[in-house]
Amino acid sequence: AAAPIIKLGCSDGTFLSESTDGSLSCSNEGSDEFGIVDVSNYFATNSNPKPSISLSETIYTGVFHKLISSNIFASLASSDLLAVVFFAVVFGVALGRLSSKNKKSNLYEIMVECDEIFIQMIGWVIKLTPFAVFSLLVRRLGSDRNLGESFANIGYLFAATIVGMVMHMIITHLIIFPIVTKVNPVKYLSHLTPAMAMAFASSSSAATLPVTMKCVESTGRVPNNIAKFVLPLGATINMDGTAIYIPAACIWMAMLNGITPNAAQYIVLIILGTVGSAGAAPVPSASLVLIITAYNTVFNQSGVPEGFAFILAIDWLVDSFRTMLNVMGDSVVSVVVTHFADLQTTKDLKGKEESQA
Repeated sequence: AAAPIIKLGCSDGTFLSESTDGSLSCSNEGSDEFGIVDVSNYFATNSNPKPSISLSETIYTGVFHKLISSNIFASLASSDLLAVVFFAVVFGVALGRLSSKNKKSNLYEIMVECDEIFIQMIGWVIKLTPFAVFSLLVRRLGSDRNLGESFANIGYLFAATIVGMVMHMIITHLIIFPIVTKVNPVKYLSHLTPAMAMAFASSSSAATLPVTMKCVESTGRVPNNIAKFVLPLGATINMDGTAIYIPAACIWMAMLNGITPNAAQYIVLIILGTVGSAGAAPVPSASLVLIITAYNTVFNQSGVPEGFAFILAIDWLVDSFRTMLNVMGDSVVSVVVTHFADLQTTKDLKGKEESQA
């Protein structure tokens, strides 16, 4: 194989050149190309071609190996979110079946108490969040030499998130929803204006819940018993905006840190965004911890990723739009549930409620 050819630049803009007498100098005259000869074979590499990995192999190793853990304690220690969530779902189903058999489970009581303790601890952390955000943002801005480019990059993240939410709203709420329920989506969604305003202002699905219930019941399309069941449940687990934002934020940070995601990593991010959003609390900025955990899980990183300070800086605004989409999704699902419910049972329950009133 031919020796690789290089040019060595000088500080004055010229290249290191060899004159006819063999001397070297920085000039535009003479030969400025040099060949590299690996005399000691120090730079010798294997000439075998890089093995090609098929898409199915990439998905198998990148998704299923992360989904099913060989050691759940190691996954807990390394914050492997996907393996932990999958184990928690299986473990929860098994524990729920045991409790449904009227067997007293001490482990279930322990889990309930641990849940209350962790929620209390998370509340303390949330109270300290403004100070942490301020310190991270000041450090990031102080070390950045090109703030204009950084703010332009965060603008791309915001734009991508909004575009994803609009596409979700158009496809799900304006196309699929009327096809399934035969309901005019524009007329129905117009009743939700007070709930949308409350969602944007509070950034909390739980705080918006009373307004959402009033708006949905005012449409006359959802019985009170279904609204009281679907809307509180949706405020807890139906986080459409969060499911869109988690993959977008993780991919943005990956690109910022020089990582190009492959097909398997995109799939894992979609799974983590969907499953993780269902576990997010219906409070402001609940997805921040999930973003860090999902990023470190998918891209095998640790600590706080570079660029996370900018995500913290705009989260208050993005969170308002996420909450609006979440509340809208809850309201749409309540109509879908009403459509597929037993109509006679629904009418009987509605008549019973009116007679009791």
